[in-house]
Amino acid sequence: MNLRQLSKYLKKKRNFLKCVVCAIVLWCTYDYFGIGDYLHASSFENDFHYPLDVNIKDLVNEVLSNQKLSVTPINYYPYSFLSNSGKCTNIEKIDLMIVVKSAMDHFGHRDTIRKTYGNEDIPGRTVKILFFLGVDGKPKSDVQRQIDQEMADFHDIIQMDFIDYYYNNTIKTMMSFRWVYEHCSHADYYLFTDDDMYISVNNLLGYLHDRLDASSALQGDLLFTGYVFHSAPQRFRFSKWRVSLEEYRWDRWPDYVTAAAYVLSNKAMRVMYIGSLFVKHFRFDDIYLGIVAKKVGITPEHCPHFYFHKKKFSLDAYEDVIASHGYHDHDELIRVWHEMNCK
Repeated sequence: MNLRQLSKYLKKKRNFLKCVVCAIVLWCTYDYFGIGDYLHASSFENDFHYPLDVNIKDLVNEVLSNQKLSVTPINYYPYSFLSNSGKCTNIEKIDLMIVVKSAMDHFGHRDTIRKTYGNEDIPGRTVKILFFLGVDGKPKSDVQRQIDQEMADFHDIIQMDFIDYYYNNTIKTMMSFRWVYEHCSHADYYLFTDDDMYISVNNLLGYLHDRLDASSALQGDLLFTGYVFHSAPQRFRFSKWRVSLEEYRWDRWPDYVTAAAYVLSNKAMRVMYIGSLFVKHFRFDDIYLGIVAKKVGITPEHCPHFYFHKKKFSLDAYEDVIASHGYHDHDELIRVWHEMNCK
């Protein structure tokens, strides 16, 4: 092989290697950003259906009217309540039941809530609050011993025997639904919230009262309200919220309410819980509730007074705020709550 032939050979080899490298880079980009999943997703508008593919509304009506079920439930979580509470016992009327989804070691969060919006002291209204926790799988851990003492002191914690971590939030949410459905099904409204929220119970009750004035049929109303999102699944492989086509194959989510804080009327709570028994589990609780709502025919209602982010505080800005996210600083929550409620 002469020098000219060798030069041509090396040039071809370099060009080939460049093509190979480019192909690898393109494939990695295609895979890493989930481009294929985006391209192959099915149309939500034209093709959405989610197991069970039956008329969930009819099944809900069968349960509510004590009829024999025509379809076997598929989604009853096999967990137990390790503690209980008599907060709803022998109380004929509860205006608002507050259900707080809390992490095991968030002792400060729970204590701060008890000192602020969870103090249950609302003149003329009956408001109750409970905290819902999982377990860490270590029955004799220091954290569990502290929780045992906390339960003995306050009687406001419902603990359940599943591992308490982020991707079990749907289990925590639906077990909370189960508890209120079975033990506190007569509250007018239910506020489900995370333990890092600012909540104005007065503003919430005022909002619900105004809504009652606007609708004489509210007692039967299927209210599901909070901050409503209209969005699509994330397919990026690096995302904490990545969802594959195998898990969910449609190009957008049903409308859903952010799980940080949302309110359900009595009937909506019962319909959503019963409906969930026939709707396949999904690991993100807000998305799951959005799917259940769509299946049972409830349209999430956007309320502009719920903030999924942390709204900057001022007396004027918080005048009509019902919920604001991101209150990890206990002293800040106490200060803001007192400024708004002790004027």
